[in-house]
This record gives sequence, structure tokens and C-alpha cells, in this order.
Amino acid sequence: MKESEDQKSIKIFSPDALGTLISRPNRFIVIVKLPEGNVRAHCPNPGRLIELMNPGRTMILEKSRNPERKTGWTLAAAEYKNTTVSLFSARANAVAGELIIPELFPHAREIKAEYSWGNSRFDWHFFSGEKEIFLEVKACTLIEEGTAMFPDAPSLRASRHLEELSLLKGNREAHVVFVIMSPHTRRFIPNMHTDPDFARRMFEVRDKVCFHGVSASCTSEGDLRIVNLEVPVITREIKAVEKDSGIYMILIKMEECSLRVGSLGVLSFKAGWYVYAGSALKNLKSRVSRHLRKRKKMHWHVDYLLAHSEKIKDLPIYTLKDLECDLAAELTSISEDQIHGFGCSDCLCPSHLFFFEEDPLQNRNFLDLLFHYRHTLAFD
Repeated sequence: MKESEDQKSIKIFSPDALGTLISRPNRFIVIVKLPEGNVRAHCPNPGRLIELMNPGRTMILEKSRNPERKTGWTLAAAEYKNTTVSLFSARANAVAGELIIPELFPHAREIKAEYSWGNSRFDWHFFSGEKEIFLEVKACTLIEEGTAMFPDAPSLRASRHLEELSLLKGNREAHVVFVIMSPHTRRFIPNMHTDPDFARRMFEVRDKVCFHGVSASCTSEGDLRIVNLEVPVITREIKAVEKDSGIYMILIKMEECSLRVGSLGVLSFKAGWYVYAGSALKNLKSRVSRHLRKRKKMHWHVDYLLAHSEKIKDLPIYTLKDLECDLAAELTSISEDQIHGFGCSDCLCPSHLFFFEEDPLQNRNFLDLLFHYRHTLAFD
């Protein structure tokens, strides 16, 4: 483990206000409760951030210096598991320029930011010895159980950057730095659960692009320093993506109703959220896509429920392990009810459908279960 020796730090944000999250109406706006009342703040990170966007979470806001902006505040950071997580993804470039490049490339010269080359633009460009270096920076906020993952939402742009970097030839070197916003990081794995295409592309270009995992620690005052310059970046864990294999959960919002569900007959459903656990040893992507379609032939128990749903959300977990029944057993322990005999005709489980009164994505026990499977059990 290589740590930054001089412990330099930079100011990544200004902590102008402290409040609690009320809601996130869309990707770019959050509503935060301050002592003087509720305010709208710009969210500079377009990721899903499901682990952070829970009502009641402590949020740090920075006052906008632009009087013409519609929102007077910017969401600077979130307090999460005794860690301050900076949410200014664009400011990761400044971290790279001031703290990371001098450490990883001590002989760098002619350093330029936002460098245009051909039809592409790279975050950083410089020379080191005889090499011409092109470097992209990615801010990573999704860290659970010591495993960092990027991206936390599908990103065609990130995959395109890898493709552009892989085309460099001659004395040109391509590098990607993942700035991981947590000091408690033991490894980085591309987020195949959310963006399998990005994970596949990282594996494909691993001999042409050098990947760096760099963990950082940030204070609630906005001071950030580098903790570890050599977080292992693991690109080989994509066999489940290649085989399109894994387990999944479907979140289903329902109004109160009674439905005929195949051989189970007529079942009564309370208003609320239902979580269905399933698996696919192959064709996971198409299986989940089929579930999300409203019009289809009724085949599985869950098809009848999905046809009458109000909202649907899919949560795939790519893995080669047979974890479906393990997942169902753990959902039993955190849910408020289950539908006996639903979705389990080919196993000994009492049910594979579980009831939650409120949105499971706002349930800490559910999120911890999801992350445990995605960040640990899927691989270890």
C-alpha cells in the first residue's frame, strides 16, 4: 500500500450550511431542511446515489457564488457511515491535478487540463520521460464493505472514454484514475451489476489502459487528502457478465387488489411494495427485460403481478453463484410479510415474494442486503 507521504490536502468544498435531506425530486435537485427552512440545492453528481439519498441523512451545502443561478445552494457532501463523502464529481479533476499526478508521475511536465486531441478531450495531458500521457479521472462514491464500484448508473460516456484511450499508440500512454471518496477501501471492481458494458470494456482494454485506484479522506470542513495510491483495481471479475448469469430482485409498487395468479388461484395484495427474488443461469439481461415489459405471455407467477403494477424497478446482481434461495431467506428476515408459495414452485422456500409497506430503497436493512450481495457475496 502506497500512501501519500506529505499528507497534503486541498479544499474540495466550502461547508456553508448543514441540513437533512428531505427528498431528491430528480437527478439534479435535492430538497434539504436547514434551520431556517427547506431549500432547493443543485446536485452536482448525476449518479443514482441510492446509498446516500435517504431522507434524514445529514447533508453539507455550499452557497452558490453565482447570483444568476436558479438554485442558491449546491449539495457538496453527505455524511455516511462516519465518513464525509464529497459529491462534487467534477472537482475530482482538481484532486488529480494537485495531489495525485505529482505522486504517480513525479517527473510530469507540460501538464495541461481539458486537453483536446483529435475528436476527443481528455481530463489531463502531460509528458513523463519519453512518454506522452493521456489521463482520465473518474470520481467514485459507491463504496460498500470495502469494495468501491464505478459507475453507479449506466454511463455510455465512461465506456466511450475507455474506447478512445485504447486507441492511443506509439509512445502515448493511457491512464484512468478512479478517485474513491472513502478511506475504507480495499479494492475497486467495475460495477457490472449496474453497467455490465463498462465492466466488459475495462476488461477488454486492460492491456492498453492503465487503471489506478486512489482512495481519499475528506473532512466535514471540505479538506481532502489522499490515503492510498494503490487500491487494487480488479478487472477480471466479469465471467458472470460473459455468461449473462446472476440473480435479481424486482421491486413492484402495488395498489390494494385481488389477482388470479396461475395455479395459486386468487390472491389478495395489500397496497405497498413487493420484492421478487429470481435468478437466471444464462440470459439474465433478457430475463429481467422481459419482466419489465407490461405486455407478455403469462408464464411466471410474477408476470401476473407485474401486469397490474404501478411502478417497477429492477436490481440485477451478476454472479456465477446460485444465491437465489439464500437471497429469499434473507428477505424473509427483513420484510414485513410474504406471499406463501409465490415464485418458489421449483425449490423448498416458502416464498420468493416479500412485502414492504414503504419503498425498499429507503429501507436501510434492504440496502445493506443489496450491497452485501453486490459488493461481497457475488465475488467472494
